[in-house]
Amino acid sequence: MSEGFKFWLFHGPNMLLAAALYTLIGRYILSLFFRAQSDLVIWRVFCQLTNPLLHATRAVTPLVVPNGLVMIFAVIWTLILRIVWLMIAAFNGFLPSAGG
Repeated sequence: MSEGFKFWLFHGPNMLLAAALYTLIGRYILSLFFRAQSDLVIWRVFCQLTNPLLHATRAVTPLVVPNGLVMIFAVIWTLILRIVWLMIAAFNGFLPSAGG
């Protein structure tokens, strides 16, 4: 397996998970400043990007958890997915090497 392929095999999914994680954190921070039904473009974009993640999180999170905490659980689940992805990559030997 070539080094370029190993690089993208690991970093592609890792970057997508990182983008999801930081977008969720960004939406949480913005929720402290904007009301839930705000018409501001930045708020609507963050909501459109993160709503599918929140719906998926609600599907795997117990119903005992209030809706206000689903955002925190989404961040935690995404972080866990990144760690699991790192372990899978390390176990299967497709982590790129640090040195040339």
